[in-house]
Amino acid sequence: MSVKILAEMNASQLRGTLKDDTVAVLIFGACENHGDHMPFGADFIMPFELAKRVASKHQNLIVLPPVPYGVSLHHKDFPMTMTLQPETMVAVIRDILQSLVDNKVFRILIINGHDGNIAPIELASRLVKEKNPNVIISCLESWWTLVGTLIPKLFSVWNGLGHGGEAETSAMMALRPDLVDMQLAPEQVIPRLPENVRIYWKFGELTDTGATGAPREATAEKGEKIAGVLENALVSFLQEMDRNGWRYG
Repeated sequence: MSVKILAEMNASQLRGTLKDDTVAVLIFGACENHGDHMPFGADFIMPFELAKRVASKHQNLIVLPPVPYGVSLHHKDFPMTMTLQPETMVAVIRDILQSLVDNKVFRILIINGHDGNIAPIELASRLVKEKNPNVIISCLESWWTLVGTLIPKLFSVWNGLGHGGEAETSAMMALRPDLVDMQLAPEQVIPRLPENVRIYWKFGELTDTGATGAPREATAEKGEKIAGVLENALVSFLQEMDRNGWRYG
């Protein structure tokens, strides 16, 4: 099945593709330090590669260009952090969602790659949904925690968690190995964070390398399992939504 990537399509191709049941896939990421071993764009590169794999299994998906910037205020202790203000990010997401609705695309799947985007995505989505009740906006908010739930025995340390940690590094090793230099992977850093109460930290309080978790435990084999379980979860979600005509409740 051909993968439909909007940035690579022309208007003629789009006219032959766009249907009432088309699902648009949005990717929101960030540009920030992930340690010496990982690229600054990991938070949008990995979800974009995942989206293309999902699109190869579903005929009515169109993958939109990834948004490479997010809310990264908490990473500003590290060089070349590119951040949007929260209100800017909400406005960007809201405008993109509304643009899809204006183009009569009412089925939307968001794949998010960065923790700082979770709150802006929810706020923007609720604003657009309130204005356009017929749109369905779905979101994979936090793939890095989902994989720890779906395949907990895969990881050696901290359920795979971490910024540039075991899960994220493994996923990049599988999907874009050319962008990972494991010779530069730092030693593990496991912050002493409480289990049941969230602390709104700044990243420089947790690590001095730009990475947390255990990146040296990462492997491409783990990454393939991560990509596979996420791909299956998203394809299953889309198939179930299709069977129900994207109705729920």
